[in-house]
Amino acid sequence: MVDINGEEEIKAEKLQNNSFEARRARTVQALGRNAFEETSISSQAVNRNISTNRTPPPVNRNNTERTAVTRSTQQNSVQRNQTRSQERRSTSQGQTQSRKTPTAEEIKRSRKEKEKEAKMNKLIKALTACVIVVSLFVSMYALVIFGNVPFITKWRNIWIETAMTTDQHKWLATCFFPKYLIDEIMDAQVDVTDIGKTDINKEEENNDILGQKDLVVGEPDSHGNEVLINDIEQGIVVLKVKTSNYVGRLVLIDDPSRVYITATDYKNSRGEFICDYLEKEDAVIGMNASGFHDPGGTSVGGVVTAQCIAQGEYWGTYSSKYITVGFDKDDRLVVGEFSDWEEHNMRDAFQYHPALIINGDKVIEGSSGWGLQPRSVIGQAENGVVMFFVVDGRQVGYSLGATMGDCADVLEEYGAVNAGACDGGSSSVLAYEGEILNEPSTNMPTGRFLPNAWVVARKPSDSTKTIN
Repeated sequence: MVDINGEEEIKAEKLQNNSFEARRARTVQALGRNAFEETSISSQAVNRNISTNRTPPPVNRNNTERTAVTRSTQQNSVQRNQTRSQERRSTSQGQTQSRKTPTAEEIKRSRKEKEKEAKMNKLIKALTACVIVVSLFVSMYALVIFGNVPFITKWRNIWIETAMTTDQHKWLATCFFPKYLIDEIMDAQVDVTDIGKTDINKEEENNDILGQKDLVVGEPDSHGNEVLINDIEQGIVVLKVKTSNYVGRLVLIDDPSRVYITATDYKNSRGEFICDYLEKEDAVIGMNASGFHDPGGTSVGGVVTAQCIAQGEYWGTYSSKYITVGFDKDDRLVVGEFSDWEEHNMRDAFQYHPALIINGDKVIEGSSGWGLQPRSVIGQAENGVVMFFVVDGRQVGYSLGATMGDCADVLEEYGAVNAGACDGGSSSVLAYEGEILNEPSTNMPTGRFLPNAWVVARKPSDSTKTIN
């Protein structure tokens, strides 16, 4: 017989085992294999206790259940976190993939926005540059017009004088400078109509009046100017005068009686070229003389300015606006204001302006209202030596031109006591033995048509000439 207490123990053990098995199954479902292994270990221990008839320790059902629930909650939280991480990674990958492969429309829109932004930046930069340039221009213009800086004032005046003493380029002054300033500067131009005239003085002759025996072509003369031509046979020396502003040729002629004016054969119709004059007269060297009527800058030199006399033949009409420059019958260069050429025994003369030197006194300094231009001037020393001085101009990088004061300075340095200006600008030309020596500012290789020219007659001689 089984004791009642024994039967109860057996039933309790079976119920306990059944409850344990149920909990074990639930734990396996919740925690998986690890939980199963742990539960399995616990079960084995219980079984060992039962098999040895040992009473197992009381099981705290509440703690076990809480542990299982906690583990289940943790596992669910981990799974949720993993799921969220995967979702975020998927979203991030999708966004990255979307950014890496934009649509054609998005690309086009982005490109247009960038182009628009670039254009706007360029426009802003251009406007800023324009504002700066305009500001600088206005400031410089105000400084040039109203400033009192000596250097700027000097070159402003020369600019205006240069423009206003040309026929075709006066706009270079009138378009940029106020009229009152132009008038003020041009009113300072030297008055050439009331300065007297040359006194006549004859000097005794000198066989080597030019000192040609001491000159070497290619070497400087006593004044430091390069000798280009030393024509002892014809008594002619040509020097190169070069400064920072201009390049010129100075001609020294030993005999004034051979210097005269020759005029065109087509008076009031057209002029002739300088080399044509040399050929026609069989002259050694020649330079332009009178000005001429030049509307539009396209004249062919058919109408002479004011009056001239060439080898006793008069042409043109006397004008009180100009001075007289020419040789009398005693071969003296006479410069000044007088109208009765017969009374003064003039043989070859013309009218132009301004006078540079009269009776040894320079009557002009600096630009004196005449600006920088190509120049042609004639002078004579006390010993009778005649000087032609031709300056190239209007050629940036080579020769800008000379002021009237520059020309007077050069002639005075070589002893001129009387000197006057010939026509200048694009008419300035010098030719020797049929070839042009200077570089005229005109684009015509022959130089311009001239109404007349100063020439030097050839003299027969057995001497030698040296030419560079």
